[in-house]
Amino acid sequence: MVEDKEVAARVRAKREELGWTQQELAIAAGSNQATVDRVERGLTKRSKHLPKILVALGLEHNQSVKLPVVGYIGGGQVVYAIDDHEKGDGLEHIDAPPGVENGIGLIVRGDSMAPKYDDGDIVVVEKIFIDISSLIGRICYVKLADGRCYLKTLQVGSRANRHTLGSLNGADIHNVVIEQAYPVAWVKPRR
Repeated sequence: MVEDKEVAARVRAKREELGWTQQELAIAAGSNQATVDRVERGLTKRSKHLPKILVALGLEHNQSVKLPVVGYIGGGQVVYAIDDHEKGDGLEHIDAPPGVENGIGLIVRGDSMAPKYDDGDIVVVEKIFIDISSLIGRICYVKLADGRCYLKTLQVGSRANRHTLGSLNGADIHNVVIEQAYPVAWVKPRR
């Protein structure tokens, strides 16, 4: 079925204006490159990913729901809570992307998430409860049984009921027990 050609043209033009590849847009929107390609070519029905693609490009905003920015991602992709003295910098809340009503924002600090995310990007994690096996291969906010928190790629571990946390720029963490795992829903680029 043919998508609105005007929307398809706007998406492609804005992506190119930002200098993004289809893959970079897909990452920012929590989608995949094939979906972005279909949207840009007008070859899809109203995609459930279209609102997130529009928000990632800055073409649409959802100001009805505000999500708290509660932490930052530092070296080793460790998630740290934002202290009270760090609040007040204007990043206490972020407008929720379409379809996300329960989530949190995490600020990327430094280059621990490069090349996927840049310093200053805000990663929105959707706090939804889904089967952990459906998160394998995805970048997720992960809280371990011992309380440590990370933003890493969730992988199957080598032992039963254990997982490996894949790193973009460091060593993987093997065979950990996960208490909570939530997927990245959207990324607000700093630019």
